[in-house]
Amino acid sequence: MSISSDEYRQLMRLHPAAVTIITTGSAPNRAGLTATAVMSLSTNPVRVVCAINQASNTYARIAENKTFSVNTLAQAQIPLAQAFSGQASLSGEARFGADDWMTLTSGAPVLKGAVMTLDCKLVDSIDAGTHALIIGEIVAGQREPDLAPLIYVDGNWAGVQMDQAHA
Repeated sequence: MSISSDEYRQLMRLHPAAVTIITTGSAPNRAGLTATAVMSLSTNPVRVVCAINQASNTYARIAENKTFSVNTLAQAQIPLAQAFSGQASLSGEARFGADDWMTLTSGAPVLKGAVMTLDCKLVDSIDAGTHALIIGEIVAGQREPDLAPLIYVDGNWAGVQMDQAHA
């Protein structure tokens, strides 16, 4: 016995989550999407897992490129979250502003000014229904601990003010 997909979606809307943009590829063929289903997986080896809709172009491109980045957005980056979630008129390569992106070790696009970025090589992809769990080994990273991270809960964007003593 289980609940319906709609009931599940309504429950999960109340689970606050960090907002990330997951990206892959190189110009002019970059792809990306806004995601909240990201978690730490292992510290030895250092790995992260993300749930990505298998029907998305970004999932296909990650499988092809074997690299991706996870960029945790700052409170001021709501317009980027909206653009990469399809809520804005921009799509495809147009979402990647020339001055906003760079690369680290893997070559995947990395967002400048993100709270933190994980640069990953794809280690595994596990079919999990509509989504796949992509597992990345982290090959580089960077952080901006003074920025307030963006979270999403019940259809709303919110910022989290960090305690500077622990940053």
